[in-house]
Amino acid sequence: MGTSPENTTKRLRAWTITTRRGMAKALMDKILAGKDLTNTQVLVVRADMIFGMDHLRSALYHAERAIVDGTNSSESLAMETLLYASAERQLSTAIKKMAVGDQTEEVVVAQLAGGPLEPDETWHELDITTGLTVDRLLRFGVTKTELSTLGERPLLELVLERVAAVDILKK
Repeated sequence: MGTSPENTTKRLRAWTITTRRGMAKALMDKILAGKDLTNTQVLVVRADMIFGMDHLRSALYHAERAIVDGTNSSESLAMETLLYASAERQLSTAIKKMAVGDQTEEVVVAQLAGGPLEPDETWHELDITTGLTVDRLLRFGVTKTELSTLGERPLLELVLERVAAVDILKK
């Protein structure tokens, strides 16, 4: 494994897909079952809990490092990445926070490893950062106290700090 998130996550690809309310689970099932995903790790999560490629890149990096170090909480790269992306300590809490549901209208599909996973015309590449608003950060679990410590730093730093803190929370 490389030394930086950029080096270890070069194969990461991610897209957003808009769907009708009540259709996200079916869309996820279609994505996961409809492709030949041999040796491919795919993560499908609520888009409102993902703050861009840098968020996913950090989560994937920490997940890969946990697997290499033997500190992983899950046997799957996708589930370990979900744990870090959620900034939660417990997988059950991470799943509740990040999983697509009946109210989900936009999902993020992330190809974490392997291939082939080819997007169709309804998939849009995920931006480097996206949706960084105070309201969304509060829904993600960032506290008002954390926001008050930010100063002039970008909002994304709070998300990335929470991703990195999962290592501490897991101990």
